[in-house]
Amino acid sequence: MARKFITLSEQVIAEINTGERQCGEKMTSLRIFAKQHDVSMSTAIRTYEELQDNGFLVSQEKSGFYICKPAAKNSDIDFAKFKSEVKSPKKRLSSSVVGLNTMLSTVQVAPELMPINRLTKFIKRAFDSPQYHHFHYPSAIGLMSLRENLTEHFKQKGLALNPDNLVVTSGCIQAVMAGLQAVTKAGDCVVVPSPCYQSLLQLLATLQLKVIEIPTTPEGLDLEALEQVVTTQRVSACLLTANHQNPTGHSLSVQQKVWLADFAAQYQVAIIEDDVFGELSHNQTMPLPIKAWDKAGYVIWCSSVSKTLAPGLQVGWCEAGRYQSQVVALMQAFHGMPNQCLQMAVSHFIETGHYQRHLRALNRTLAGHCFAYQMYLKSRLPEGCKISSPRGGMALWLKLPNIDCDVLASRLAELGVEIRQGSLFTSRDLYQDHLRINCGWPLEAAKPWLDKLCDWVLHNYAKL
Repeated sequence: MARKFITLSEQVIAEINTGERQCGEKMTSLRIFAKQHDVSMSTAIRTYEELQDNGFLVSQEKSGFYICKPAAKNSDIDFAKFKSEVKSPKKRLSSSVVGLNTMLSTVQVAPELMPINRLTKFIKRAFDSPQYHHFHYPSAIGLMSLRENLTEHFKQKGLALNPDNLVVTSGCIQAVMAGLQAVTKAGDCVVVPSPCYQSLLQLLATLQLKVIEIPTTPEGLDLEALEQVVTTQRVSACLLTANHQNPTGHSLSVQQKVWLADFAAQYQVAIIEDDVFGELSHNQTMPLPIKAWDKAGYVIWCSSVSKTLAPGLQVGWCEAGRYQSQVVALMQAFHGMPNQCLQMAVSHFIETGHYQRHLRALNRTLAGHCFAYQMYLKSRLPEGCKISSPRGGMALWLKLPNIDCDVLASRLAELGVEIRQGSLFTSRDLYQDHLRINCGWPLEAAKPWLDKLCDWVLHNYAKL
């Protein structure tokens, strides 16, 4: 017999699917729900948690719970169609300007959503440790306890790792850089998805690498185009994000991930996988990375706690497969390790279960944020504008037809707010009418800046 909270959640889902409950409708409070169904508060809470985990309910701070439907995969995103060709990454990439509000531009969780006090205690304890970690040079591959605790953490999520194969880095970008340096040289071609996270394009430009953008589709990546490029061009690596990609928020299917792992082995081409948003899944289930199906060691899997815990910690890692010796040599020669005390603090935070509990709460909060931003933007923007429906992370990808988002970004900067316009996410002449919005902050905090954006769009839309 099904547990009571499962039965109740299935009942609510059935009412949503039949239209008895509408998307955006406010649910009754937990106390009223418990009385209506003659169940305990703990059962009511478990019911609402089950609905949240399955994408049918989101919570909004100081407001309550709202009905929603799991988005059809990538249904609200427009994907550009083009023929892939070799390009040089643009160097005209935006960076934050002192004095501008970056709440919408930087994909980051609001500090108040992070366990700052608890984490600070772990950091202080690590620095007060009698083991004197701060008086010794760190290991070339990182603190063993951190690698072991990361291994156990991801094992519980279905990803099998070996602590001896993990290399600790100063964040995910450093891991990606080391991976690129291990398998490429200046002038080589690297495949990227389109659109592609702007900092990755900047990194490729800095390393003097050329890019070949592959079109994105509602199913994930245009695999036929990818195979054609690799079989007709000299490609040294593929730089991909399989889960909650920045800026679109979409993820590849399991079938595509399996195909990519087999593809890398067949053509002996490295895949550098940026999985920094992998654990920020709104339904509480971490989708496995491409690395999970990598049997031949051609996938260099990179991640960090920068998006999930605190960017200032600068603690990341990679599993470099057959390229581990090259990555370790690069870390020793050029990059260096993050502070050992910070490694120890993160290790203990994971080991004690605080990290997993924090992730669970954070993912529910981010699901609510994304839903709140979507509803608010849909109510303010003109008809015809499109907003992505991510299932993880905190990036929203907007299409504003006939709006020049380069001009919009300049105008908003004059008003004191920074955004990331679509042209920054490509080496081609694409996405001029797109922009990326961060929804890591509570909607109420971001409304003044969102209103400036919407007001400008509405004013200029009316002129068309």
